[in-house]
Amino acid sequence: MSRSIVIEHNGTTYYGRVATIESTYLGTEDHGILTAYLHCSGDSWGIGVGGYGLDRYDEAQDKRIPTAYGLSHIVQLVHTAGVGSWEKLPGTEIIVLFTSESPLGGTAAGIAHIRDEKKVLILKEHAAQWIDSGKEAEE
Repeated sequence: MSRSIVIEHNGTTYYGRVATIESTYLGTEDHGILTAYLHCSGDSWGIGVGGYGLDRYDEAQDKRIPTAYGLSHIVQLVHTAGVGSWEKLPGTEIIVLFTSESPLGGTAAGIAHIRDEKKVLILKEHAAQWIDSGKEAEE
């Protein structure tokens, strides 16, 4: 496995690995929650980045409904990768970020742009911004 790229973001150290987005998923999982994934592969490894709920359950309507957080999540993925649309994500190189230098078996914390390491999206941090503002974001 290649050497980690160290990225400091908001006082936290992340360890990045260069990866190519092989495919994307934007849809409803088998348990009914709208989610998005970037399926990435690097030098002899692969990982799905994402898995956050992009909608929420509305009791009054007795169904799941889209959220502003969900749209923001999609926009941030596209923006951070540096492409103009969701459809252009496959084939794009990014940096997948981890909280440990040895990420095998771990969860991706987020992504960074391949050339502009100031373009960083930490998934939990982004979701927390919406929760803290009174909006809902589910993991």
